[in-house]
Amino acid sequence: MVVLVVGAEDAAVREALDLVGVDGSVVVVDPSPARLARLEERCADPRVWYLIGSGDVIPLPDGSVDEVVGDAAAAESVRVLGRAT
Repeated sequence: MVVLVVGAEDAAVREALDLVGVDGSVVVVDPSPARLARLEERCADPRVWYLIGSGDVIPLPDGSVDEVVGDAAAAESVRVLGRAT
């Protein structure tokens, strides 16, 4: 399972980690490199990947995630989920 977190928020990442379990991945997208770096320092988990981007234009391929947590544009959520939300 792959969960996308839009916005570098500790609580959202913890929620996503609970969803994916031990074999899943969490991708965090945020426009601020500084916020991503701070989150990476606080959450040094090998299941978490960090990308610069926004919820308006998510830098992931179509159908690449199973769940979206956070404020993403509806069309982008549908695209990366590969299904209607």
